[in-house]
Amino acid sequence: MQLSTLLLYITASISLTSAIAIPEAGDSTQHLQKRACFKTGENFGNQRDLAQDKARFACNKHFKGNWKKRETVVKCYDLGSSGKSVLLTVGLTGPNAGSTRYLDPDECFSGLSSEILNCGKGGDTTYGNWRYRADPNSGGC
Repeated sequence: MQLSTLLLYITASISLTSAIAIPEAGDSTQHLQKRACFKTGENFGNQRDLAQDKARFACNKHFKGNWKKRETVVKCYDLGSSGKSVLLTVGLTGPNAGSTRYLDPDECFSGLSSEILNCGKGGDTTYGNWRYRADPNSGGC
């Protein structure tokens, strides 16, 4: 290999190496802004599947559609005959929220489901656009 070819190869390699993605400040934190599982209060217990069903229903009936910035909706559902209920909250309140945004039922369910499945006592997460909260309670609605 000639010296000029070798130098060209090394220069190209260095250029490619330096062009490898360097994340800009804040990129990795833009998606998930805040997550908190509740440490106290009622837990879902064996009503977790029913809470999931209620979240799916709420997303298909009440939460889907066009939202305005800072709009928040709260729905309460009894969890069968367990004596428990769940408060489900969705809001277009994230730091990246535009003036309006459409919420698809699947996106909604994904957000609420995370709070139900990952947090035994419920939780509250704000992403770039949306806030999702699932809060199990003793007593009915």
